[in-house]
Amino acid sequence: MSTQQIKWKPNLAPNIVAYEILKSDNGRDGDYTVLVQVLHQIPGANYNEDGAYFFYNDEEISYRYYRIRTLDRYGNTAEDEAPTPFQAGNNPVETPTMHTTALNEDTGGENNLQYVTAGGTPVDEAVVRVYKKIDWDVQNLASVVGSTITNASGGWLNPVFVEPGETYTIVYHKPNLYGPDTKEVTV
Repeated sequence: MSTQQIKWKPNLAPNIVAYEILKSDNGRDGDYTVLVQVLHQIPGANYNEDGAYFFYNDEEISYRYYRIRTLDRYGNTAEDEAPTPFQAGNNPVETPTMHTTALNEDTGGENNLQYVTAGGTPVDEAVVRVYKKIDWDVQNLASVVGSTITNASGGWLNPVFVEPGETYTIVYHKPNLYGPDTKEVTV
């Protein structure tokens, strides 16, 4: 079976762990599904040191298009800014930029985004989901920017990296006990 190579530049944001290669066999604007996940390892099996790019060898299908999703160690992904769909044999494409501002319980002031009950008791192990306000307002729930859970102090176990200059809706929920509750923050 013949193969074709796709190439992309390393993402320089901190905490990058992997890239997901998405494919479409329905044209440039077709439905994209995950083909493979490639670890961000320099050097590594999918890294070309001479050319300073990552690559993946896929089966040769002349009408297949690709996109790339960037993943970090906190579960955040960057896909909305993904480059235009491309085909094999490409020059290395830019990867989607990860958001760079860390959002946590202290964003906007100490314990500003901490999750507590109406009586002030911290809520442990609640799910925290971060949405752009515009997506939350139209209930586009598939567009979560990132998520984490709360710790015993109601703080966040991990930060969620976001894009500066945006307003975000933070959704807290502990199934069958608390929430969903929301807070808004502009960074």
